[in-house]
Amino acid sequence: MSRKFFNQLVAIPINKDMKHKTILSYPKLSVLSAFLLLSIIINAQEKRICIVETREYPGRCPVMWDGLYAASDGKVYSGLINEGESAHFYVYDPKIDKNVLLCDMAEFLDERGKGIRSTGKIHNKPVEDNEGNIYFVSMSNGSGPNNIDYTSWIGGHWMKYDPKTNRVENMGLVDQGIGCYPLTIDKNRGFLYGIGFTGYFYRFDLKSRVTRNFGRVSNWDICRDIFCDDKGDVYMSYPIAQVARYDSKNERVYETSLTTPFDPSAFPTQMRNPMIDRSYDWRAVEWDPDDKVAYGVTCGSGSILFRLDPHDGPEGKIIPLVKMCDSKFLEGDHKDVPYSTLAFAVDSRNKKVYFAPSARSFSIQRYVETYGSQEYHHLIMYDIKNDRRIDLGAMQTVDGRRVFGCEAATVAPDGTVYLCGQAEVKDRKNATRMINNIPAALQLIIYRPQQN
Repeated sequence: MSRKFFNQLVAIPINKDMKHKTILSYPKLSVLSAFLLLSIIINAQEKRICIVETREYPGRCPVMWDGLYAASDGKVYSGLINEGESAHFYVYDPKIDKNVLLCDMAEFLDERGKGIRSTGKIHNKPVEDNEGNIYFVSMSNGSGPNNIDYTSWIGGHWMKYDPKTNRVENMGLVDQGIGCYPLTIDKNRGFLYGIGFTGYFYRFDLKSRVTRNFGRVSNWDICRDIFCDDKGDVYMSYPIAQVARYDSKNERVYETSLTTPFDPSAFPTQMRNPMIDRSYDWRAVEWDPDDKVAYGVTCGSGSILFRLDPHDGPEGKIIPLVKMCDSKFLEGDHKDVPYSTLAFAVDSRNKKVYFAPSARSFSIQRYVETYGSQEYHHLIMYDIKNDRRIDLGAMQTVDGRRVFGCEAATVAPDGTVYLCGQAEVKDRKNATRMINNIPAALQLIIYRPQQN
């Protein structure tokens, strides 16, 4: 190692409270001793710990995507997935500190024992109206078993849960054989909006309970999140890095000139079958009702956080802010950054953005998900006021149990951050899978900023 390169390495602060001192500030240290000390410091920095809590779910659903929402009353709703069997809808009440099952979807929709494909998914973040009612859309698209005709599934339903009466209601079919990926709500006008599996944009009138199809908005992979602004307009992403807007006044969808940050040289979702896929869309997006802007993260291109202001100019403006990928991908020009997770949430009250990126390695030979990866997974926070990205560390419980990867996040009114992902369990009989010989199961993960 050259002395010049070594000087560059060691000219870093030993800790945050000793910014003026570096390893070479200590003349008694030899080059070898300084290098060993540097290795210890770097190792400690790489293993920053973000203390979290976990709460188990009563069932054994192995995965979930995006179906997590902290309501205005502080309760947290989870839509978990068991493909080929049944999705399950839970509520977590901090007062009783446990998850409670509200609905077994296949049972509720009377799909069991009929030789048909059942509702195995809830693939959208639930939304809330001004009265505190919770809405979500059921789904099965692509969910097996494969020996049952996929056309036997009737389709997704607009679902309502009333916390006051503890009643789940089926409000009607989205479309024949179609469920929704993203979902958003116009609270003031009483509409739900979603994009179906085949790329069509739907609106559901909560008063008349009529569904309207506005046509196809994507011919490729469907963006997983959309948002409704304060005027009732809905924004969505489609390849390549384009943005469409539903004009609520004229009731039509049109292409805008807006583009999300995009690196065409970054790897797509998978290299064994490269195509225009979800890595060309935004991955997650959320409306900030206080500042009247949206924050989102790109699916590919290194998980770039951006701000979309729909009121800046005739069509709005998108400003890239910072990369939110795992910190190990920040050094160098990485093209193998895994595509973004859906574990993205905005704390509009405290002006923070939280994201749990994937830390998995990229595989050229096969398609891989964040679930099942054995790497340490960090929670990343972006401080909106100070324009600062902070790696809060690898998520881990006080008793040392690891979090392996998350696919949903939400922030409660009190600032508590909830995530859903795979976490280590003590008892193997409670595991839904083994990760590098470590028992793990899907759990509700709780991060309390006020205690960290």
